[in-house]
Amino acid sequence: MKNWKSVLLFLLIVFVTVQYFVLTIEYQDNDFIFAGFIIGFYLLLFLIFGAIALNIELKKYRISKNLRVFKLTTISILIVFVAFGMHMYFVVKDSSNIVLKAEQNFDLNYIKIELREDKTYKFTNGSALGNSYSRGNYIKNDSIITIDTTNSDKLLQSNQLAIRGNQIHMIDSKHRIVDSTFYFIINN
Repeated sequence: MKNWKSVLLFLLIVFVTVQYFVLTIEYQDNDFIFAGFIIGFYLLLFLIFGAIALNIELKKYRISKNLRVFKLTTISILIVFVAFGMHMYFVVKDSSNIVLKAEQNFDLNYIKIELREDKTYKFTNGSALGNSYSRGNYIKNDSIITIDTTNSDKLLQSNQLAIRGNQIHMIDSKHRIVDSTFYFIINN
């Protein structure tokens, strides 16, 4: 029963870490106005639990002079490196140059599509409370763009888009406009 503090701290660190990673991954495709506060809260909890673990392990080290007592601290440092690597991956994921950007603003909402040099796209459905993102690959033949997912956030009703003037419309297999009120305005 002597190590119950270490076991409890280990469980708390694992719980907070899992919550942090789950939310961070989820907010790569969906973010909302309070996402930063929630993720920051879990990060603060992780730092507090890590500091408590370091304090306990430093006291044990002063008595035993054995480096093996720094188990929780080592785990915490490894978690920090994994989190850093995960964030670097997310930064690189959207780093390709944008070749075509189009959007449409509504009252409190907007939609945007970005086509990138590496043949990937990012579709954004934004509102005053947050955004949701869909990513995938596309193929562009002349003025026809074919994306690999239909129902990006349940807004796109077709996986084919057509550039018509300075607008991008959803089209069906016969190249007819699916919904004339739903289109993107090209920005570049």
